Amino acid sequence: MVNRKTFPAYGNCSIALATEEMKDGRWAVVVTVTQSTDTAERNTDLPVTHERFDSEAEAEAFGVRSAKEWIDQNTAQTV
Repeated sequence: MVNRKTFPAYGNCSIALATEEMKDGRWAVVVTVTQSTDTAERNTDLPVTHERFDSEAEAEAFGVRSAKEWIDQNTAQTV
């Protein structure tokens, strides 16, 4: 079963995660960062990792960490 969650982030961004338990009992995650303005929204799918995790919580933590790193590297930072 695929589980989907959205987490608020900073810089007008949110993080959407989809986790799935694989046949071997390990977990996979895919991540989308959504950037919003008053008039538009842009979704960026992060590259899919082939890494697998022992728990759904570990997969989610990896996804959120990856998304925050992407936000830090690819969005304008305010001073």
